[in-house]
Amino acid sequence: MYRILLLIIIITTLSCKSQTNIIDIVNRCNHAPLNRSNGNLYLKDISNVYAPYIGTWKWIEGNREMTLILMKQTKYHLNTYTNNYFEDRLVGHYIYKENGVSLIDNSGENLLQDFGISVNFDTDCYNNVSTAFFQDKFRDISYEVILEKLSPTQLKFTGKIGENTYDRPRTGTVYYQLGTTFPLDMVFTKQ
Repeated sequence: MYRILLLIIIITTLSCKSQTNIIDIVNRCNHAPLNRSNGNLYLKDISNVYAPYIGTWKWIEGNREMTLILMKQTKYHLNTYTNNYFEDRLVGHYIYKENGVSLIDNSGENLLQDFGISVNFDTDCYNNVSTAFFQDKFRDISYEVILEKLSPTQLKFTGKIGENTYDRPRTGTVYYQLGTTFPLDMVFTKQ
């Protein structure tokens, strides 16, 4: 008798535990405002939007080259300020060289951070793979970047200087020349 009562209590307790609300990232904007603060939301890449972008990509023009390495983080826990939810996200790093000399190589970054990583893409309400923050480590400038698949082996990178670039505190050596370290309109080839 006590075992049956104990079993009923355990089953009831487990069934009352809050459930995770899983939403495909392509539908993130089709839902009423999402509660991103209680830890029960998971923006999941069910439709595999990120799959075509994963891998190593390279752009070469004359004596300049850039390698972009992208990977998908599954069920990344974003827990900052008022945000407490899970999401699949596209992160990575890049290496930019001129005349064979690396000007930027951020491959040593901790990709498990919430902020401070140089390459972090997401989907927007139009299912574009884009970011409000792609960091130029050489000049300490951030860019708003959109990635567009041109073919299974080609990827268009289009960027513009981000709105909050000059509002952040600067650390380390920063080069304040005009312009950008690397072009903001490139076509990468999958390696």
